[in-house]
Amino acid sequence: MAYKNMMNLVYLYLMTIGIKVIRCERLREQMYSSIEGGAACFRRLNGTHQAGCSSSLNGEVGVVQMIYNISDAQWLVHNSSAGPYMAVVSTTLYYDIIEILLRYPDNIAGILLYDNATMSPNFFTQESQCPNEYSSDPRLGQCVKPGGIVWNEKGTGLLRRDIPYPIFFLPKARIGDITKIEECYNRYNLDKDNQRGRPLCSLQLNSFMYAAVNSVVCLRRSASSAFLSSNKVCDPLGDYNVYYSLFPRAKETGASKKTVTLVTARIDSASLFDGIAPGAASSVVGLVSNIATAATLAKMIPVTDAKLYDQNVLWTLFNGEAFDYIGSQRIAYDLSRGAWPPVSPLSPSDIRLHIELGQLGGSLQLFKDSASWPIYAYAPYSSQNATAPQILEFMGEMSSYSTLNNITVSPEFTTDIPPSSLHSFRQILRNVTESGSLLEILLADHKGTFTNKFYESALDDYENIGYVYHNISIDSEGIFIPTADLLANGTMKETEAQVKIANLATTLAHTLYQQMSGKPYTGSVKASAHLVDEMLYCFLRSQACRLLLAADYASNSDELPADRPLPLYVGVAAWPSPPAVYAGHLIALLTGNHLHVNRTDCDKNADTGFSYYWLRGWNHSGICIETTMNFSQAVSPAFIKPDYDLTSGEFSSWTESVWQTIWARVFVRASGAGARLAAVTGALATAVAAILTFWLQRHSALVFIDAPSSVSSDAAGIIRTVNC
Repeated sequence: MAYKNMMNLVYLYLMTIGIKVIRCERLREQMYSSIEGGAACFRRLNGTHQAGCSSSLNGEVGVVQMIYNISDAQWLVHNSSAGPYMAVVSTTLYYDIIEILLRYPDNIAGILLYDNATMSPNFFTQESQCPNEYSSDPRLGQCVKPGGIVWNEKGTGLLRRDIPYPIFFLPKARIGDITKIEECYNRYNLDKDNQRGRPLCSLQLNSFMYAAVNSVVCLRRSASSAFLSSNKVCDPLGDYNVYYSLFPRAKETGASKKTVTLVTARIDSASLFDGIAPGAASSVVGLVSNIATAATLAKMIPVTDAKLYDQNVLWTLFNGEAFDYIGSQRIAYDLSRGAWPPVSPLSPSDIRLHIELGQLGGSLQLFKDSASWPIYAYAPYSSQNATAPQILEFMGEMSSYSTLNNITVSPEFTTDIPPSSLHSFRQILRNVTESGSLLEILLADHKGTFTNKFYESALDDYENIGYVYHNISIDSEGIFIPTADLLANGTMKETEAQVKIANLATTLAHTLYQQMSGKPYTGSVKASAHLVDEMLYCFLRSQACRLLLAADYASNSDELPADRPLPLYVGVAAWPSPPAVYAGHLIALLTGNHLHVNRTDCDKNADTGFSYYWLRGWNHSGICIETTMNFSQAVSPAFIKPDYDLTSGEFSSWTESVWQTIWARVFVRASGAGARLAAVTGALATAVAAILTFWLQRHSALVFIDAPSSVSSDAAGIIRTVNC
């Protein structure tokens, strides 16, 4: 019976504890409201500095202050009385007040930046005014010099600056959270002159970063901690480059080796915030133009005709270009030591011409009402007379084809070359670029200052290039509708971005054909705006698109890619990111030879001239792709070169901090009256207890009666017995 009563008491005790825990959790949910779907500014480091944001270990807490105008920002930094504060700012006001908030950080705990759903800013870029200025060839113009071109005119440089507090970003889709914060602010914080000593609406932002100081320090700490645990504090930035040749090169030797035209573009983009790097105008238009051109030329010149040509085309997609040209630096460095591509490496002298598809999307909105699209062809030479004849020949041919496709190509002979991968080749392969044996052209949509006012930012999305998805069905064999048919039946208009990009791809493909064959192209093959439409949707709107599903690895898993845009940030070298893999597989699917074999036979193929991939295919039943597409490392030479000095600035030395959790929440902070009352009550209770103890000690004879002598003797005996 006693045992049963004891178990009942234990059960009752546990029930009481459980009810208290549940009530505490419910109370916590009532106190705090999480802000979901936000993205945090995080920390990156180079050889000499740290850049980006971090909070303290437990996050930063501040009183909410809605910033509606510059006066609100001025009040916050000069006249506020209940700080620290969390500034809640829209993207439309960001440019006007960010320097105020950075100049006076003492009373600021953080910033919550939100994209205004009803009013878009005219510009928004966290890149510097001279992107990658310390990795650019000083002979090709620096915008910091007197009279130099300021490429990114509205750049704030936050990507390269150490920010003293956390910054979070909320996209348009999360505007409901801003409404919730605003309602809280209006209820508790609206009276700015009487905030002290009152309950106030507050925010807590947590984005603690483990790395600090610079890449040298964080890599040393990671190496030293490896002896005790597997924890690191930072990782080098990096991923994979993608390359594909029109003809297989692995079996070329000696006299049979063909010279190549190198056609390049970048994969990556960047922004201040984790997981948001859309890069529509910064990189995606150039990337899509490169892939569309490769697919078009592959139809014009089949791989079986390789013996008829003494030239080849090598398409390359660089990764990590936003951070001092990581991908192009690595390829230029490997070329200098005869190590790229890994199979049948090239020497710099094997490259007859390098064509870079640079930033191309910024002007699409400027010319949205025109069928024409102006493109500028930069040649890094002081004048036309100093330019190599091959460059002039290429520009002349491209200009001829461009007029047939509503594109105007204007030559720019100048040593002021915009930020691009050409700078890597000019720096690392200086001997061959200066001698003229490696010729270079950059295609861009801006003459001087960028036309893209959202360069390297969270707002460089599909709306920035005026893209509207048409959702046209794809044939089960992967056949895309010709651009002419789409225009004829009214599905698309000549003014649309898809048509213009397809026209540029057609122009470049026809020019490359003439360069290789020595005669004008007279056929009917052109790039399809339908294909461009699908590629833009995949890279800018949703990974769960038809093209990427067809280009995905075929497996037994039915797991689909996430239904959201691909973040094009390069990421860290230790973890490959999807954009490079998707871009490579897409090239393989669109240009490769589709073999009618099963997966076992596909995996057994070992032709050294090709790679073999088992992809889902257009009907998702699996298809074996024979292709020359492959991947190579996009990790800076700084991290592979023995005894390299990371502070030298010769190569990119960017790393990314490790973090655990990132979160934000809003709550009402108590006025402090309760805490003060508890403190006063505690002090009074302590004083009363002390006085009472003192009185009892002085008057113990009156309070306590002496025990009888017999009891005392017995007790003493017991004590003696116990002591024995």
